[in-house]
Amino acid sequence: IPPYARMKRKGILFDCDGVLLDSESIYLHSLCDYLHSIGIPAQNEDVVSVLGKPMAMITQELREKFDLRAYSDEAIVSGQRQLFRTRFHQTQLQPMPHLIDLLRWCRTHGWKCAIASSSDLDYLQDVVRRLQIETCFDAIISTEMVEHGKPAPDIYRFAARSLGLTNEETIVIEDSHNGILAGKRSGSFTIGYKGSPIQQDTSLADLQVTDHQEVIDFLEAVIAAER
Repeated sequence: IPPYARMKRKGILFDCDGVLLDSESIYLHSLCDYLHSIGIPAQNEDVVSVLGKPMAMITQELREKFDLRAYSDEAIVSGQRQLFRTRFHQTQLQPMPHLIDLLRWCRTHGWKCAIASSSDLDYLQDVVRRLQIETCFDAIISTEMVEHGKPAPDIYRFAARSLGLTNEETIVIEDSHNGILAGKRSGSFTIGYKGSPIQQDTSLADLQVTDHQEVIDFLEAVIAAER
């Protein structure tokens, strides 16, 4: 266990997409379908860099990369969002492997949990309802609630405060480069989650895991080291 992990941790701040469930594959396919519909033959690898960013940043990046000057921001957002929502609601959602075990571990050990995501609040509430994990979280934080989205640290600082904790008392679990940056800039210990089919750069994380059981194992090791 690295020395900087041997601090009293009391809470976990979870990203949503790609950490709680595999929704990023759905989004990227929907985004590519939208771009195809306006004559741009984009593939997943062409747009994977938008993951983990607020919609305003995604729209700006798409506009610059694909020369979308003929389309308004509203058209770009609504076009991809409509396709995503249709596909998302047709999909039987499943939690990531061992997520439920991790959430139960947190409850058993008195840890607080929050979601801190770039997605909007209505979507996040729908996710936890469909995954049947509403009672597992003490707070659900959307980027709508802060001034600056990821990779700025605002959302993780706000999420920690919402739990009555400092960032030094929290662990952030993220699967995107921008999310890891946000977590590190907030002062939280960061875990890069590599269990999503869409693999992103989480090399800056303090720890990288392939599933949530590894998070449990890590937490148990930290607790044992503190005894």
